[in-house]
Amino acid sequence: MIRFHAPFDGKRFVGNKKRRIYHDSVFEVVLPRSRGCSIDGLPPEDVQTFDPDSMVGAMEQGYSPCPYCLQAERSKEGIDAGP
Repeated sequence: MIRFHAPFDGKRFVGNKKRRIYHDSVFEVVLPRSRGCSIDGLPPEDVQTFDPDSMVGAMEQGYSPCPYCLQAERSKEGIDAGP
């Protein structure tokens, strides 16, 4: 779910500065915090957005993909997510 309020400002890709991972808001997995994406639980000071707003933009800044978002994206596209 793309969030249009600050600090997300409508960005699809949102980073967690402490964990150095990025989330894809389109493929966000909403589960209890310990078992899914935790975008809503991010303190504003830990939110990182990217320019360009893309996986490449996030990776260029040294962020790794959230395993939950990545698995959801692969599942939707019919790609084997692996073990």
